Amino acid sequence: MNKLKLPITLTFLLILFIACSNDDEDNSYEIYTIEDLNLLHNNSSKTWELEAYYQNYDNWISDQNDCFIDDSYIFKTDNEVEVISGNENCYFGNSEIAEASYDFYEEQGEVWLTMIRGEITDNLVNSTSFSLKLIELKEDRMVFSTGDKRDYKKALIFVKN
Repeated sequence: MNKLKLPITLTFLLILFIACSNDDEDNSYEIYTIEDLNLLHNNSSKTWELEAYYQNYDNWISDQNDCFIDDSYIFKTDNEVEVISGNENCYFGNSEIAEASYDFYEEQGEVWLTMIRGEITDNLVNSTSFSLKLIELKEDRMVFSTGDKRDYKKALIFVKN
């Protein structure tokens, strides 16, 4: 009976090892090409809406979610993202600045989005800025996040307009 324990234990460990290694592959980042960017900007420009802005995708919508999802985002081929502001401002008053751009690093196959929101009132500047990596890109959905596919942290979830 003791002779059977070792092969059973080894078989169990092998199955466990294979299962864990497959999970690791699912967490790896996508490598994007110039052709993939056509999904982002439709080879000219493409309008996206934000579904949500998360501080932590598991359970925490950002305090600025309402003002971000109120806007339209037009991704263009020149790395520019035109932000068309909606009615909801992130800051008080009408002096809000909303800008975005993306960078494609072909050698690494990475796309990064930089968002800037701010206001200038008299001598006071108040702003929010951050950069997030493209984690998911489909025809009608894209996700920029600080986490990976199974564990988004700060995240912007875009859906096709």
